[in-house]
Amino acid sequence: MDLSPDPHQLDDWVPLRLYWRGATPMVDWCYLGHLRFTHPFFNQTIETALQRPFSLLFRHQTTLDFLEEVNVARPGLSPSGFVFHMSRCGSTLVAQMLAALRWAVVISEGSPIDFALAAGRGPVAAEQCVRWLRRIIGVLGRPRAENETHYFLKFDSWHILQLPLIRQAFPDVPWIFLYRDPFEVLASHRNQTGAQMLPGAVLPPLLPLDGEELAQMPLDEYGARVLARFCQAGLTYARALGGTLLNYSQLPEAVESTLLPLWHVDCGEPDLRLLRQASQRDAKNPALRFEGPRSLPSSSERLKALADQWLRPIYNELEAERLRQSASAGTSLPVFEPKG
Repeated sequence: MDLSPDPHQLDDWVPLRLYWRGATPMVDWCYLGHLRFTHPFFNQTIETALQRPFSLLFRHQTTLDFLEEVNVARPGLSPSGFVFHMSRCGSTLVAQMLAALRWAVVISEGSPIDFALAAGRGPVAAEQCVRWLRRIIGVLGRPRAENETHYFLKFDSWHILQLPLIRQAFPDVPWIFLYRDPFEVLASHRNQTGAQMLPGAVLPPLLPLDGEELAQMPLDEYGARVLARFCQAGLTYARALGGTLLNYSQLPEAVESTLLPLWHVDCGEPDLRLLRQASQRDAKNPALRFEGPRSLPSSSERLKALADQWLRPIYNELEAERLRQSASAGTSLPVFEPKG
C-alpha cells in the first residue's frame, strides 16, 4: 500500500474507510471504476464494488491530508443540495429519485463523512474538521462520467446536530430538513430499529446523560428523545441558517415542485419521467414496487404516549414554521398522501 501515490492513480477510487493510526487520520480506498452511487446507501455501492476480485484484493492507503492533492489533481463537483432528516421520513426516496438522473452524483449517508463530523464532536478543532470535511466531500463528488454535472448529499440523521460545522465548510449550499409524523417514525423504528436509536451504537450517547441515567432509561424513550433532539436542531437551524422544511406527506411530488427549483436544477421531460418512475419503487429495495406504508404495530399505546410526550410539540412547531416559510415565499406547498 503506497501512502503517497500519484493523485491521478486514484481517479477511479473512492474513500472506503477513515480511521486513526495513532495521531494520524488515515484513508483506505476502494476501486470503484465507473460504478455509480445508485444504491439506497453509500455502503451498499461499496459492497457491490468489493464483489469484484480486483477491488477486494487491491487497496490504496493514504493519509487524510493527501485528499487535498487528490482534489487539486481532479476536483469534485460543487454540491448542489444537501438533505438532512429525522430518519424514516422519506430521505432515501429523495436520494433514489435524484440518483435516477444520469447526470447526478448522489452520496447517501456516506460513512467517510462520519469521521470528520464525529471528530468535530470531540477534541479536534472546528477549523481542522472543516478542512477535512471539504476534502472528503470533494473527493466523494468527483464525476466518473462526462455527463455528471450535479452533486447531492443525503446526510445521516445525526448529522443535523453538526450542521453549523457543515455550513462553515459549505455556506452557500441550499439544504432541507425532512420530518414526519412522530408516531409513524417511532412505529418504523419498532419494526426495524435504527442504530441511532441505541445508546453508543453510532457515537457516544446522543443525549447529555450519564451512564446510570442511560442504563435506567427504556430504549424506546431514549429513541424518542434522540429523534426530538434531531427535530429541534432541524427547526433551530432552519430558522437561523435558512434551511427549507419539508414534511414526508409532501413526497414524492415535492421533489419536482420544490426541491429541483430550490437547488436550481432544470429538468426536461425525459428526466422528470425518470424521477416519477423512481418514486414508484421501494426506496430501500428498488427492485420492488412501492406498496404503501407498512402496517403500524397493534400494541401502539406506548409509542403514541412517547410521540406525544417527546416529539409532538416540536413536530407542531416544525409544521408551523414550514407553513410560515411557504407564506413568506408567496407559495403554497400542498400536502399529499404518502407515496414512499
